[in-house]
Amino acid sequence: MNKSPVFRSKVLVMFLAAAFVLLTLPVRDFALGAPKATGALSGHIFNEDMKTPVRNAVVKLRNVVNQLEYESGPTDLEGMYTIPAIEEGRYVMGVMSVQGDYNFHYSILIKPDALAKLSVAMKPGAPPVRIEQGSTGKEKKGIGDFFKSPAGILTLITAVEVTLFAIVLSEGESSPIR
Repeated sequence: MNKSPVFRSKVLVMFLAAAFVLLTLPVRDFALGAPKATGALSGHIFNEDMKTPVRNAVVKLRNVVNQLEYESGPTDLEGMYTIPAIEEGRYVMGVMSVQGDYNFHYSILIKPDALAKLSVAMKPGAPPVRIEQGSTGKEKKGIGDFFKSPAGILTLITAVEVTLFAIVLSEGESSPIR
């Protein structure tokens, strides 16, 4: 056995043993124990005319991964609801009111430390209408819009390169020997 003073040090032996134990422990278990970041959802519920607030409606969220549910208190006189402390993730939304129950067919992403705002209007016999600011995104796009996008520009560059390559091949091999 080596009689070097390095190997006789109890502090060094303890340090190496502790380092080995820490490296072999699953860090994932420690990470799961940390509190998860939460966000919040707030908005208004409107009647079918998209102006009259709906009172006493309850908004429910269901996580699409683990089926965990959150719900708001009844909406106030202005139709406003708030759901605080929502775990980060994707959720589907439903609204329960005296007029009926409504479910959305798309998901809502809740981000940590952020307040998401979503106002909806409920129409009988139809899914709730999401009220958005700005454009509705339903404008029809022409072929010119495609060629203004990065994918369209890449398509044009590729087409030009293939054409130039075909022209060079059709002229024959350019060689100083032949």
